[in-house]
Amino acid sequence: MHRMTHPQRTWLITGCASGFGARLAQRLIERGERVAATDRSVDLLTRLHSDDPARLLCLAMDVTDPDAIRRAVRTAVAHFGRIDVLVNNAGLGHGGPLEEAKLEDIRRLFDVNIIGMILVTQAVLPHMRNAGRGHIINLSSDSGVVGFPFQGIYTATKHAVEGFSDCLYQEVTPFGIHVSVIQPCGMFKTDMPASTITAARAAMRPDSPYYARAVRMAEALAAAWEQSSDPQEVVDAIIETADANPPPLRRRVGPPERTGLVGLRHRMPHEEFVRFIASVTGDGATRPAMPKGRVDGGRLVVRTLREAGVTHAFTIVGGHNYHLINACREEGIRVIDVRNEMHAAHMADAYARFTRRPALLTVDAAPGLVNAVAGIEVAYEAQVPMIIACAQGSLEGRDIGVMQAIDQVRLMRPITKWQRTCFDVRRLPEYTAAAVRHATTGRPGPAFLDFPLEVMHAVIEEDTVTFPRHYRVTVGPPGDPALVRQALDVIRKARRPLLIVGSGVWWARGEEELRRFVETTGIPVLSRNLARGIIPDDHPLSAGFYPTPAAMADAFLVIGTRLDWTIGYGRFPLFSMDAPVVQVDIHPESIGKTRPIDIGIVGDAAQVLRQLNELVAEGSDWAMEKEWRHIAHGSIGAMRAETAAAADLAARDPARPMHSIQLMQALADCLPRDTIKIVDGGYSAAFAIQYLDACVPGGVTWVGSTGHIGVGLGFAIGAKLAHPDHPVVAIMGDGAFGLCGMEFDTAVRHHLPMIVVIANDAGWGETRDGQRRRWGDAAVIGTNLGPTRYDELARALGGYGERVERPEAIAPAIRRALDSGLPAIVDVRTDPEQRSAAVTGLPWIVE
Repeated sequence: MHRMTHPQRTWLITGCASGFGARLAQRLIERGERVAATDRSVDLLTRLHSDDPARLLCLAMDVTDPDAIRRAVRTAVAHFGRIDVLVNNAGLGHGGPLEEAKLEDIRRLFDVNIIGMILVTQAVLPHMRNAGRGHIINLSSDSGVVGFPFQGIYTATKHAVEGFSDCLYQEVTPFGIHVSVIQPCGMFKTDMPASTITAARAAMRPDSPYYARAVRMAEALAAAWEQSSDPQEVVDAIIETADANPPPLRRRVGPPERTGLVGLRHRMPHEEFVRFIASVTGDGATRPAMPKGRVDGGRLVVRTLREAGVTHAFTIVGGHNYHLINACREEGIRVIDVRNEMHAAHMADAYARFTRRPALLTVDAAPGLVNAVAGIEVAYEAQVPMIIACAQGSLEGRDIGVMQAIDQVRLMRPITKWQRTCFDVRRLPEYTAAAVRHATTGRPGPAFLDFPLEVMHAVIEEDTVTFPRHYRVTVGPPGDPALVRQALDVIRKARRPLLIVGSGVWWARGEEELRRFVETTGIPVLSRNLARGIIPDDHPLSAGFYPTPAAMADAFLVIGTRLDWTIGYGRFPLFSMDAPVVQVDIHPESIGKTRPIDIGIVGDAAQVLRQLNELVAEGSDWAMEKEWRHIAHGSIGAMRAETAAAADLAARDPARPMHSIQLMQALADCLPRDTIKIVDGGYSAAFAIQYLDACVPGGVTWVGSTGHIGVGLGFAIGAKLAHPDHPVVAIMGDGAFGLCGMEFDTAVRHHLPMIVVIANDAGWGETRDGQRRRWGDAAVIGTNLGPTRYDELARALGGYGERVERPEAIAPAIRRALDSGLPAIVDVRTDPEQRSAAVTGLPWIVE
């Protein structure tokens, strides 16, 4: 199956034989981008591989040889047509006393680390300038800012990289060329630092006056290398920097204690900083604590979030969150700016759904927060963790009509788990940690924190602030062992037991326990919401998403999901009222809420599944019918066939626009198996949920029981940020697209290639059908839209667009959209006269 899920940029990378360069080149190849990988010899590049040879070009390029550089750049341009991103990665390490360095080593280091960088940049610049675009990313080091003993020559080259990059930025920005510097801080587990340490130790003479100090430092560095950082962090930072719009001039990567040194360098007087580094690296028995410096309220909030694992912020920037966004820049949190705050919330929601980590939603006070309310409410109803932080009006203007002043806590109270105002800047880390704790533990959900402007603006000594540690649980509680045993006994005695699992299993990280339970017992599983795809829909024990198998079951084990309208509240006619029901939930108040429960177990879904697996391993007889699993799995195909038959597709006039079912059938046939599909709308969502399989967790993602529409683009952007290696496709109606369409611009600006498939029936199809069914064609009012060409909108915004009229043209259009490497819209004309009972005909749905 063809696969292309990223911008089809051409990268030229130096130093690809090992280290960051090799990892970066291979990662980009796997993303489907085009790579010109270079090093001194092609033989050094044999570890790189690509399923599509046209995407990888290996070139010999010695960065100290101007002729070799010019030949390699000409070859890359001739092969790929352009160079979009240059990564100057080639570099050498060096250690040892400056007094004892050899001239040839000094020259070699400068030739590779800085002169080579300049020469390669010179060769590439004309091609970027003629194209009017490009991005040059130079690899530096914290040594380019901080001077360490016995690294003087290496440090000098990296200082030169920093200065060169600053000057280059000023020269080429007018031509549309971006310049960024990546600063790896501390050691990363690559060959270069290890070999540099070994070479430095071997070169030390015992009679050297520096011997004792240098050897001690080398030994300390060797020990530190064993615990050094994952080089993939640097690779990810390079890719994120290339994807950002606009990209940052500098990006630090590494543990906080090392990235903090770089920040400290800019805050302390120069002499004081140099003396501090000397004391840190000296021979003293005790090391001084790192001076903290001064920080504002925004930095305190964001640093607490970063240490809690928050990596992304979604926003529209305004006067009430300037300091938070600036702190995100300084702390390395990626900022995604959007076109409407509601969709910032949807993106934060989706990112959390796919990563199980909360994101930061920060908006301007009052109107910005009001705009975000719908998105926050969706996350609240779906029980998705989210951190919402923004300032409120100033204390000085409180109650006298200050701009953008409303009671934000009262606004948030019905749609968040926790909401507070912090009035003391020193307590911001404490309050922020509380927001994280409430958002992520128990049943997750959004948490809201605001603070007066004065608190966000306040600047204090960091030494006076305590950052919370170890403030939340990471493992949920098990169930009552006696009740768990009783539950298993109930299921063992049933002839047609049905397992129903939901988002609670996903949040509890219970995938492996669920798979083990299902495959050991052979019980069919109905997967709902975020649990859908843990057991793939095409697995023989999957009963799919639609709850039709429930009507045939004689016992139910419900784990981590609510019995709401989407499953008939667990009542007749879907559930036999005589069938025993076991319900497991972390939230006691949800158990027995909509129907009588025979056994209710309060506990973490993963823990209870583990307990059940332990009991299953003890062995016992099962009464389950042999054919039950086949019947349950077969219900998926039967439901699809029944829906298609009701639409009478076989007798359909080929001249008519296609039915939405035909669109979904074609997508089911052509989308890669690991595609994440976001469904949004009325009929488009109903048919997509029925006909598309979820084969990975979140493989078919729907908004949930709120029935909110217009989430599709926001959810797709969040999904793509969470899973850049998966194809992401949003399937939407044209009505739903109209509620979020300008977020396509957000996807373009942030280089997030995904496909939006619009079922374009020029109206609010499901609602229009309801009017016709009740009162006839004459009653259709307020539900017709124009014949808009959304593919043209895609092209106008800088993406790929294509119009499709016939079912057989869908698969080729999807392939072309994937090939484009751009955010894409495939605008599919569907029948405005189509009728269906896909939703209204289901007996458990109440309109």
